[in-house]
Amino acid sequence: MAKIIPIKENYLFSKIYAKGKKASEKNIAVYALRNYKTADTRLGITTGKKLGSAVQRSRARRLIREAFRHSTEGRSFKKPFWIVVVARSSITAKDRKMDDVRRDLEKAFAKLTLFSEETQN
Repeated sequence: MAKIIPIKENYLFSKIYAKGKKASEKNIAVYALRNYKTADTRLGITTGKKLGSAVQRSRARRLIREAFRHSTEGRSFKKPFWIVVVARSSITAKDRKMDDVRRDLEKAFAKLTLFSEETQN
């Protein structure tokens, strides 16, 4: 399993929000921008305080990271991207499962056409 390389720099988040493409789903919004600096796809996760307590925000981040791992397993991106996933308030529902978030993430990736065609299932 490949390690997820995080985005931590604020200027990158701002750049991705301003210039990247956006796809929205029920639980998440995904922004993607081509990464010309390195050959790695990097992931940034945003969970605002409107989501709830620190416990709920941490759970949302864990759900998104795990959904990203499962969505990209056995697949490759067309090119390296910077991807920012913004958690929406519906992700904190008690009955929300990782499969719901994974499904939303895959729909958003399909809208943005991030994956190479030959590696999709």
